[in-house]
Parts: sequence; C-alpha cells; structure tokens
Amino acid sequence: MKSVRVILTPEAANEYNSLLSKAPESKQEEIILNAFLQKVELLKENIHYGQPIAKKLSLTVK
Repeated sequence: MKSVRVILTPEAANEYNSLLSKAPESKQEEIILNAFLQKVELLKENIHYGQPIAKKLSLTVK
C-alpha cells in the first residue's frame, strides 16, 4: 500500500477538529466524520480513487 498524505485547507482543518470534538455527543457530526474517514481509507487502498489534481494546481498548507 502506497503512503497517502491528505492535506486540508485551514478551514477544513478547523472543521475536522470541530467534528472530532463534537462527534462523541452528536450523531450527525459522527456520521459526517465517519464518511470523511471512509474516503481517506479509500484513498489509502486505491490512490487512483477520485479525480486527479495536477501538481501545479494542488494546494500545500504549512
């Protein structure tokens, strides 16, 4: 299995952290978080899943 790195925009990272904190108390946030984590697992299993993005168009967040 090839190593996969998921890079989130600052806004997406904030929402991800929010989902992590709210998921234990809210069923809706838990469902959204699980759907996101499922997509990450799909990318790990098959790196060609989804639409490819040219390297010059990809966003790198430090």
